[in-house]
Amino acid sequence: MPFSQKIYCCDKPLILTHDANEYVAKHPSAAGYLTLTGAFTRNFRLAFEHLTRPRTTGAIIEDTSSQALQDALYECCQPIEAAGGVVENERGDVLMIYRRGRWDLPKGKRDEGESIEACALREVQEETGLLQLSLGEKIGVTHHIYAQGLVRLVKTTYWFRMNGQFAETPIPQAEENIQEARWVSLRELGPIAFKSYCAIREVLFQAGIRW
Repeated sequence: MPFSQKIYCCDKPLILTHDANEYVAKHPSAAGYLTLTGAFTRNFRLAFEHLTRPRTTGAIIEDTSSQALQDALYECCQPIEAAGGVVENERGDVLMIYRRGRWDLPKGKRDEGESIEACALREVQEETGLLQLSLGEKIGVTHHIYAQGLVRLVKTTYWFRMNGQFAETPIPQAEENIQEARWVSLRELGPIAFKSYCAIREVLFQAGIRW
C-alpha cells in the first residue's frame, strides 16, 4: 500500500513517502521540494536544515520502508502526543486562540495514562476556560517538528470536533502564553486563518469549515 506522511517543520511540509515521483504526480505543488532518498538520520538533518532557510517550500524523504522512515525520524526527534479541538457554538462561530504572534486552535500534550479523547477535552477547557463542551467525532491527525531547548520534538496531534455555548465567554490561559481566546464568526475567519499555521488551516478544512 502506498505510504505518505506530512510533517510540518518551520510551517513547511516534510513528506515521508515510498515514492517521491508518485507523490509529486498527485501533488504538483511539491514539484520544487528538495528530494532525498533513504531513511537515514543524515537525510532528516539535511531536510531540517533546508526547511529552516527562507524561500524554501518543502522537502521529501523517500524509502521503500515506512518503518525505516519512522525509526529514522524518531532517532532525530523525540515523539510526543497531543490533542485538541475545533469547537463550534450554536451560531457557527469557531473558537480560536492567539499565542506567540499566531492564531491557533486549542490543544496540548497528553498526560501519562490519559486517553486521547480526555486529553482533547481537558486541554481545550484549560486553554480557553470553557466548561460547557461536548466532544464529537475525530477530525484527523497532524504532525509537526519543533525545538525545545536543545531537543527536537515531533508532535502528533489528534483533532476532534467539539460543541460549545456562545453564552460562555472564553478566558485565555495566561500560564500557556495565550493572549486571547474568542469566538470567531465565519465572516471574520478568513483573515484570522491567514495569520495561523498551514496545519491549522488544513484541520479547519478537514472539519468542513469554509470562509
